[in-house]
Amino acid sequence: MSEIDTNSDEFKQAVQEAVAEVTEGLKAKNAELLGKIKKLQAGATISPEDLAAVEAERDEYKAKLAEATKALTKAQKAAEEATKRAAEIDSAYSQSIADAALTEALTKAGVTNPVHLKAAKALLASQLAVVDEDGKRIVKAGDKALSDFTQEWASGDEGKHFVTAPDASGGGAQGAGRTPTNPTQLPPPDDKAGRVAVINARLARAANVIEE
Repeated sequence: MSEIDTNSDEFKQAVQEAVAEVTEGLKAKNAELLGKIKKLQAGATISPEDLAAVEAERDEYKAKLAEATKALTKAQKAAEEATKRAAEIDSAYSQSIADAALTEALTKAGVTNPVHLKAAKALLASQLAVVDEDGKRIVKAGDKALSDFTQEWASGDEGKHFVTAPDASGGGAQGAGRTPTNPTQLPPPDDKAGRVAVINARLARAANVIEE
């Protein structure tokens, strides 16, 4: 036997329809009994026993109607809470997809220093969106593919300071526009991203020296 998905729209709709059906039936029965009572009260002769019986039946159906209404309210509240939980789970899942994809894309673009990578992700995360394409969740930055976006950013004025410079031990070159392996000077004051990257690099090296 397959498990029933209580969070599905079909299940919620079925619950509401079932409770509504019971509620409507009870309302109709209650109206019928009220009509009987009015007729009995309007009659010239009425047996106290008959009146008591009809009133008792009416009270019974009024109680059932109240229970059905309460059940409907409870079912609707449960459905709303389930929908909210599902939305929260879906949002967290999308966020995890975006975070993993951004980490991979930045690493491929040359941002491999853990400190720089964390800073770059903080700068770029708000520009990403997870969209559905052909049944799959794809991370994009505006109308650009994530890989194209990160490559362009990493080669730009801001991103180049976060890219790890190639090992210069063989040729002595640091790589144009990239953070030196052992920086001694901060970029100009107007280059805030560059200054942050250089300071972070220095802190990272200091931490490595302490650990050694």
